[in-house]
Amino acid sequence: MYKKFKGLSLIRQLLLILIVIGILFAAILMPVVDYNLHSIVDNQMYDTLTESQNSIILFGSIPNDKKTRAVKHMIYDVSLSSFLSSNLNTNDLYDYVFGDDLERLIESNKSTIENKKDFIDKSYYYLITKISDNQYIISLMADDYSDELLIALRNQVIYIQYAFFIVIALFLIAWVLSLIHPLKKIKDYIDAIKNNEKYDLNIEYNDEIGIVSKALIEMKENLDLQESIKEEMIHNISHDLKTPIALIKTYSESVKDDIYPYGDKNSSMDIIIENANRLDHKVKSFLYLNRLDYLQGENKETEPFEIKETIEKVATQLSLVHPHLNIELNLENVCFIGEEEHWRVAIENIVENASRYAKSLIRITLENDYLVIFNDGEHIDEDKMEYLFKPYVRGVKGQFGLGLSIVEKTAHMYGYEVNAYNLENGVSFQFKKKK
Repeated sequence: MYKKFKGLSLIRQLLLILIVIGILFAAILMPVVDYNLHSIVDNQMYDTLTESQNSIILFGSIPNDKKTRAVKHMIYDVSLSSFLSSNLNTNDLYDYVFGDDLERLIESNKSTIENKKDFIDKSYYYLITKISDNQYIISLMADDYSDELLIALRNQVIYIQYAFFIVIALFLIAWVLSLIHPLKKIKDYIDAIKNNEKYDLNIEYNDEIGIVSKALIEMKENLDLQESIKEEMIHNISHDLKTPIALIKTYSESVKDDIYPYGDKNSSMDIIIENANRLDHKVKSFLYLNRLDYLQGENKETEPFEIKETIEKVATQLSLVHPHLNIELNLENVCFIGEEEHWRVAIENIVENASRYAKSLIRITLENDYLVIFNDGEHIDEDKMEYLFKPYVRGVKGQFGLGLSIVEKTAHMYGYEVNAYNLENGVSFQFKKKK
């Protein structure tokens, strides 16, 4: 049932809810209203009896209006055991309506009593008041007037309630329609994204719909950026792969024809091997980046390990490859969370990137959940800083645009964040544990 309800459109859901509320209104609220109206009418009838009776006792006359004209009065004398005046069939009324209460009042110390009883096909409201030691006045009123009053009050209440219900229903329908319109625009916007079509989404809302629309616009901008990066990636990959492949192919054909572009066979083969290694490195980096994406989705639990030794190994390798660089280490015994091999690759990529820019110094500092790799090279262009860790974004001396992307993915995968900062005398890459 719930699934069928959720399968309806919003306007149909609202109409169904309003119908159910209307039924509940008629089944539950109306009996409550009727009960309260009967209480109001009963009180009104007794008030009318009191008003009319007090007028007779005090002034000897009856107020000349519709409701008091409907009141009948009679005086009962206890010493005579009879009614002194009456224009009603007092015997039946005495026997079946107010007789018991009159006798009870005579025997008690009370001065008045009011009640309501049914007789034949009517209900009678009556008020009995002691006016002297031997005389009592009985004021009586049939329910004809109370029925009229009840119907009038019920109709008035019903009209007010249903008018209020209709106003609320119209307001809710208008509100739902105001929601449907931007939701339809959002759907059209999503369809446009799916079909790669241009569509402007302009929703000036500050509520949840506005938040969703802004998030969709940001998503579209991000998708457009990724598409642009993807196109640049294809261009970069084709360029970076095309050169070594062309060299390998050309030099191999030359060696096959006993022509040695670099003077002798060994020198020419060394160039072929060097370009093959370049090609191998690019392909491995690309595959490693995709592997990190796969591992990131696994949410595999990892144990902390001491990263100091890993950094020392990377620094030793770097000093052998770049003996002209001064490598300073300020390392504490700190544990990082994650796989040691993944962090080694990430640190190697940062250090390799630093070695291309550094003038003479690379400094690595390791403190509690805090790793800084500094080089005294030129500043990073501010317009490139935002996309520095995006894949396939080439730096000034960048080669393939994957190294720093691997660094960021590794850091995020294990709950760290990495940022680059331009300092006064160089550039700093900083890893910090996320809070």
